Amino acid sequence: CEDGNLRLFIGTKTNNIGYLSFKAHSKFEIPNSLYVRKECGQYYVSFCYENGKSEGELSSNAEHLAFLQGSTKEYLEENAIGVDRGVTIPVHAGLMMFDFSDNQKTHMTKAERYIKRLQRRLAKQTKGSNRRNKTKHRIATYHAKKASIRNDFAHKTSRSLVDSKAKIIVFETLKTSNMTRKPKAKQNKIGQFVSNKAKQKAGLNKAILNVGWHVIETYTKYKAYQAGKVVFKVSPAYTSQECAKCDHTHPDNRKSQALFVCGKCGHTDNADSNASLVIKKRAINLILDTGTVLS
Repeated sequence: CEDGNLRLFIGTKTNNIGYLSFKAHSKFEIPNSLYVRKECGQYYVSFCYENGKSEGELSSNAEHLAFLQGSTKEYLEENAIGVDRGVTIPVHAGLMMFDFSDNQKTHMTKAERYIKRLQRRLAKQTKGSNRRNKTKHRIATYHAKKASIRNDFAHKTSRSLVDSKAKIIVFETLKTSNMTRKPKAKQNKIGQFVSNKAKQKAGLNKAILNVGWHVIETYTKYKAYQAGKVVFKVSPAYTSQECAKCDHTHPDNRKSQALFVCGKCGHTDNADSNASLVIKKRAINLILDTGTVLS
């Protein structure tokens, strides 16, 4: 508009809702549809529009696979990258490592501290009272802040992976919902309930969900598709125990969270870096041999 603000007209000629002033995060064209939502007292508008690109110009995964099966192993080595996801280091892709910034970690820790404090206050307040509703709103605000940090990290990480030189991005087939299930109750022979380490499992589940493995994979998929690149997935079995040099697999190879030392050939590397090389190696072998096990 003339005053320098951006406004969207919402409604039709017969049902005029009005004009909505908003802050645009990127350039856009005339929207085809609008979606307005309210979250933690703030309004957000999202819309889709035609970007001028035809779907016919983009290749599917099957077409990419047919082309790659006719290529050489040297070509695949140069253009493939394996992505290992973890808790300590969220994403490790070859020589690239992606982690939350110090500022993001500080804000996440601060939000978590406030959430715990507000939840203790919430437990003492009367249900249905205005003060309890205000406390619930503050808790939701801090949860939304943590979600925004995770979403920002997922977008930046996926963009860095897609913008790299690699044309083939390989993930592990991780089922996050199965990995974060609550442990079942345990009973001994006489029927007494014994410890099932639920507290430790809850901490691990929280750490896994806090990283956002599935969101990173989802964002990388659609960005790679638009960039003309391909995303494959391989089995995650024993990727942390297998040596990238000699294929020797043993639990003792993983000396610690960060150190990998092969007991057969002596290959030493960062555990996550070795796992990313194993993922890449498996994908290349499947492409050249059959390609049917790739997902």
